[in-house]
Amino acid sequence: MIILKNCKSRIRSTLLLSMLLASGLLMAGCASEITADPRHLLLAPEDFGDAAVSVVSASAEQSLDGPSALVELEGPNFRVLQTLVIFETREDALSALDAIRADLVSRGVAGTGEREASGIFSDRIGNDDATGLFFIERNGLVRLAVSGPGREDRLSDLAELAREKLSEG
Repeated sequence: MIILKNCKSRIRSTLLLSMLLASGLLMAGCASEITADPRHLLLAPEDFGDAAVSVVSASAEQSLDGPSALVELEGPNFRVLQTLVIFETREDALSALDAIRADLVSRGVAGTGEREASGIFSDRIGNDDATGLFFIERNGLVRLAVSGPGREDRLSDLAELAREKLSEG
């Protein structure tokens, strides 16, 4: 009988601890909106390892949608253009992406993409042909465009890197 009471007590304690841990994780997930300065969340020359990458231009502003920033980077045989707009909520960012995606599809520029990303589309950086993508990470909307040889593969790699920076910020 005493063993049964101890066992029930341990089960209750374990369940209570599990519920508290789950609640904490859930609350941490809900508080995942980006609040950092968007300039600090953009790709930067140090993100490219040993490649000689430099900043061509960078800017930041406050719009009606929220804080935004832009950076253009240049490396050996490629250019990267990244824009980030931080919306008040993830739902606002998704609504903006829906409108962008609808425009791209109506113009026949891109496929329908996914809920959190536009289809890949042809773009331009200055006079150079580029490949672009819009995507959502947390409450941020990112436009990423890459020019140069192998730009489709580079776009995929840089989108993953940009997502990591945003998820950490």
